[in-house]
Amino acid sequence: MKRYSSIASALLLAAMGAIFFISTPNHAGDGRVRGFADLHLHQMAEYAYAGAWFHGSHRGPESEALKKCSGGDILSGDHARTRYGVLNEFLGMVAGTDGDTGWHFHKRNGYPSYSGWPRWNTIAHQQVWEGHLKQAHENGLSLYVMSAVDFTPLCACMPKKNMKPGLKCNEMSSVDVQLQAAIDFAADRDWVKIARTPEEARSIINSGKLAMVLAIEVTGLFNNDDWRERLDYYYRHYHVRSIQFAHQLDNRFTGVAPHHFIFKFFKIIEDIGEGDMTPGFNLDASGRNRLGMTAEGKDLARAMMEKNMIIDISHMSERAVRDLYAIAAEMNYYPLVLSHGHLRSIMTDKKQKEEKTTPDYIIRMIRETGGMIGLRTGSEQVKTYGASGVPNDCDGSTKSFAQAYQYGTLGLKVDIAFASDFNGFIQQIRPRFGGRYETCGASGNPASADRQRKLQTGRVGTPLDYQGFGHIGLEGDIIRELKNFGVDTHGLENSAEAFLKVWERCHDRDRTGPFDTGDMDTGGITE
Repeated sequence: MKRYSSIASALLLAAMGAIFFISTPNHAGDGRVRGFADLHLHQMAEYAYAGAWFHGSHRGPESEALKKCSGGDILSGDHARTRYGVLNEFLGMVAGTDGDTGWHFHKRNGYPSYSGWPRWNTIAHQQVWEGHLKQAHENGLSLYVMSAVDFTPLCACMPKKNMKPGLKCNEMSSVDVQLQAAIDFAADRDWVKIARTPEEARSIINSGKLAMVLAIEVTGLFNNDDWRERLDYYYRHYHVRSIQFAHQLDNRFTGVAPHHFIFKFFKIIEDIGEGDMTPGFNLDASGRNRLGMTAEGKDLARAMMEKNMIIDISHMSERAVRDLYAIAAEMNYYPLVLSHGHLRSIMTDKKQKEEKTTPDYIIRMIRETGGMIGLRTGSEQVKTYGASGVPNDCDGSTKSFAQAYQYGTLGLKVDIAFASDFNGFIQQIRPRFGGRYETCGASGNPASADRQRKLQTGRVGTPLDYQGFGHIGLEGDIIRELKNFGVDTHGLENSAEAFLKVWERCHDRDRTGPFDTGDMDTGGITE
């Protein structure tokens, strides 16, 4: 494990700022499955970071899994604290939230009052408890991708006394624990099953059950081991069917897309530790990573394609995506999937500078290969897409999500599923009728927030109204609210079928030529 100094970690932490169409998913009578998909979430992240970060559990009775956390104070640690005291609170305190990491300014009450969590901004509390997952399934979720995740630099910041026995700061060891937990979870329940092939997924969904696909998202992928042996092992032993080539830092396989400056800081610390005299990402004049896929990365891509695995381009540098696209085209347009991302053109000018946002030309590549995307359900402010017909007057809410979703479906004409990224350190869709300081961008737009809160119509009548997208069980309510806005949600409601078609294309040895070369309309966006 790489060593990170206390000073560097402290600086880091200081700086980081009802049922609408179907009750039980089944087949549509013509071979297609029904239901929506979530292409990226971290159900088992309570085992990540040596178990020292999250509070709550993915399983068990509600009274235990979602019980009140201790809250802590400046000097004593609790479930989500780092070893750096009050500095930890800056990780969760951004506009519209009073913080969610460690020393809470307000106690985070879970079960039974739910006055504090789960809610849209509780990044340190479990948001994929099994009761809520089953609720989502009953409301239309028929497939989800469970991604095992970890990040060694963050784990290194955790106090040792918070680390759970048997867990350690090693990304692949953490992945093992999370994948086994997912396998055990599915084995113990009769309503969710792991899908190893698209055929199995169809069978699972058609029998009224929830299909789980297993994935990996880490920086230290396979450590320094023989990647061919490790790929085969995770494919056979843990049934992994999707892998990202990297996460937050460059690795042996690819360059990544820098976004938050904190990860640039981590890169510098890593390079200094390795004796690199020019530490940091090698960026061009536009701030894009010059590192594409390495020779090992290209070989890994071809090996995954031979196994018919789902190729996830998330977090890759633009140069790396272009390298991968060339391989996909060479392999008769093997499909590429962006499991969780933002559409660059609809984001604010500041956000567009982040390479991790996805430009239109990469969406064209995804379409040409027959792939699809998972659209992040974050609390971001976006520009207005006129064709959506939805007023863009509540930043970070479902109205913002509607702009991005409609730009993707109507403008870029790409298949879209949800990408909640739950338990992945992102704040979610804000409530439209919540508190004064969390609705519609809060301090950034108080007048708009007040107007929304006074509205007497447009509510869906669930916690989504006043707690935002706080847990997976509310995912179906997002579709309900979009439909209330007049948005055509047919594609989203049937995104599980779209995903299975992508996966089936991975298995299709008779692919010929580009899948989709139709026009895209990139106009219609205003400030």
